[in-house]
Parts: sequence; structure tokens; C-alpha cells
Amino acid sequence: MPHIEAEIIKCFTKVARIPLSPTQDDIKSYLEMKLNYVTNTYPMHDELRADIMRAIPEKISEMYGYETNS
Repeated sequence: MPHIEAEIIKCFTKVARIPLSPTQDDIKSYLEMKLNYVTNTYPMHDELRADIMRAIPEKISEMYGYETNS
């Protein structure tokens, strides 16, 4: 998000920038953790869970420009 980065640089002129991007495994592990937590409290249809596990990594891969390995 370049507009946010520009604002941060204005305020903090001497900061070190470290680019970070999640891996596909990071994304899937995080989703599994969150979905497991939610489904312990609220039931979730298996098809919805599968759609979430497919759609979110796809969208994030578009943002970071890497291939999905599903």
C-alpha cells in the first residue's frame, strides 16, 4: 500500500524498511487455526470451509504476486 508507506516515511524518516510477505503455508496455517477456533464454537459446513481455504489464498497470492500451490 504505497499511500500508507509514503505517510509513514514522512513521519519516520530514519526507519529501516523490511519487506515481509506471507508464504502460502503461512496463510493456510493461519486460516486453519482461525477456522478451527471458530468451528469449535459455531458449526461450519465443510463446503464453506473448503471455499474459504481456496479463495483467501488465491486473493492473497494475487496481492503478493505468487502462485497458489493448492
